[in-house]
Amino acid sequence: MPKKDTIVILLITVFIVTPAILALGAYFVTKNPSLRPLGITVERLTEAGQIENKSLIVAVIDIGTETKDPTSKQTYKQAIETAFDRLETEASVKFRSIPGSSQTTITYIVGESRIGPFPVSRAAEGILAAAQAERMIVTQRRAVAKEQERRESLSKSAFWQKVFD
Repeated sequence: MPKKDTIVILLITVFIVTPAILALGAYFVTKNPSLRPLGITVERLTEAGQIENKSLIVAVIDIGTETKDPTSKQTYKQAIETAFDRLETEASVKFRSIPGSSQTTITYIVGESRIGPFPVSRAAEGILAAAQAERMIVTQRRAVAKEQERRESLSKSAFWQKVFD
């Protein structure tokens, strides 16, 4: 007869492992990433179309170490975020220190594209271009996903497609 400690450990293991196995099975059947145990990531939810990743724009502000501009990083960040909010997009703002430089420039990175660098006085010129580039990337990703779905549906019935073509 098994010991009482062994039964308790076995029951605890069953109660912990069984829900994870059931959730993993449900994930494989439905391909819904929110059912995947311990595997919910922003990338998976974005791929499944459950959320939209809006942080495609990165505004990189290069501040020279010898600049005499008293503007704080928080002021730059707030101004950039406000401008993108008005265009209904999001941007993450990053800062870099450039040794030996007295200039402050802003570069917008959208996917693989770089827009800029712009001096601070002309920073607004790149905001609209960055927002439009982000919208184009999102549209392109949706079109690729739709085409992939269409091809997957065709591959499931490939025999009949070949017969009728």
